[in-house]
Amino acid sequence: MRRGPNGAVLILAATAIGGGAGYLLQIITGAALGTAAYAPFAVFWSALYLLISALSGVQQEVARATHVLGEGARGASRAPVVRNFAVVAALIIAVLIAGTAWIWVGAVFPANGWSLVLPLVIGLAAYVVVAATAGVLYGLSLWASAAALTIVDGLVRFAIVAVMLSLTTDIAVLAWGVTLPFAITPLILWPFIRRGVVGRFGIDVGPRELSWNVLRTVTAAAATGVMVSGLPLMIQATGDIVSSDAFGSLSYAITLTRAPIVIVVLALQSYLVVVFRTDADAMLGRVVRFAIIVLAGAGLLSVLAWWLGPWALSILFGRADVLSGGTIALLVATAGLVGVLCVTGAATLSRAQHGPFAGGWIVAAVSTIITLLLPLGLHERTILAMVVGPVAGLIVHIVALRRPASVHLGPPAPDDPIS
Repeated sequence: MRRGPNGAVLILAATAIGGGAGYLLQIITGAALGTAAYAPFAVFWSALYLLISALSGVQQEVARATHVLGEGARGASRAPVVRNFAVVAALIIAVLIAGTAWIWVGAVFPANGWSLVLPLVIGLAAYVVVAATAGVLYGLSLWASAAALTIVDGLVRFAIVAVMLSLTTDIAVLAWGVTLPFAITPLILWPFIRRGVVGRFGIDVGPRELSWNVLRTVTAAAATGVMVSGLPLMIQATGDIVSSDAFGSLSYAITLTRAPIVIVVLALQSYLVVVFRTDADAMLGRVVRFAIIVLAGAGLLSVLAWWLGPWALSILFGRADVLSGGTIALLVATAGLVGVLCVTGAATLSRAQHGPFAGGWIVAAVSTIITLLLPLGLHERTILAMVVGPVAGLIVHIVALRRPASVHLGPPAPDDPIS
């Protein structure tokens, strides 16, 4: 799996396959469980991917920090720094989630309780290793290998959960099907990607600075998760959800209608960091072009959602009153704002502006949660929050990007110590 020039094409293709498998899995699961029973599954999925979104900050920072070593320096890689960090971080996450579960398990998983905690712990710990590995692959521009991680993860998850759904609708069992691929995928791919990684990279920070940068990036990524995969969880936690049926319908629509935009742009985060870092002088122009593409795509998809969305949901659930076309279209349109925020976030991170990067996402997440607390109807407060949050975050990122870069970014100089 050697590096090639068509990185964006490979990553988008991988997202289409791996992400498409997850998208189809959501459709099948919702149809198999029904809107009311889908609600607890949606909350587990939301909680898991909220935390995974946070931990994706590991991938972004490792990608930013990773550089190809010169031929004469292969033996002096900082690889142990990344490896040791990943192992320690995975253990810390596992202990933290398991140790605090008694505080939140009743509120987050009221129906299934502790049966969902262990799959959550195992999945998150395994994902830390996946994120660190993917970060190195992105940093080395090994696009085929990075794409393979996405594809295999998505296809393995689809296969496992699809088989489980044919046998059971037990949410605790399905939870294992959702989380196990994070542990299985690296085991499948490592024999194939090892040769292109081991001894071939260095990173531009030491262990302490890597940890500090990752902490800030993870904080920003956690805020990203609040606004993306964590929305059903946040909606449930911040106000009256009216009924399980209404909440399940809205959660289902949020998951399916926003994924084609948000998940695609999120999948390109590490790629954009590397692209913006490589050609810093042209970065602002590229940010504008990517933003226009995202907004145009969101506009087109929102029109299609208004037209076809109610019909599609009526086919899935057997009734015509699931959600209106206007509501579905607005859900899609607001995804474009989050997509642009992903682009500006990648730009700030590429310039090592970790503070503004985290600040933009935190402001966006806090604004989203505050808006969700307003005494409005379920649909009204949700859509308003999905507009206010990303706009607030964009203001922070744009202000930061208009400032001149304060540091020169690039690979370590040949004479720099790297071990």
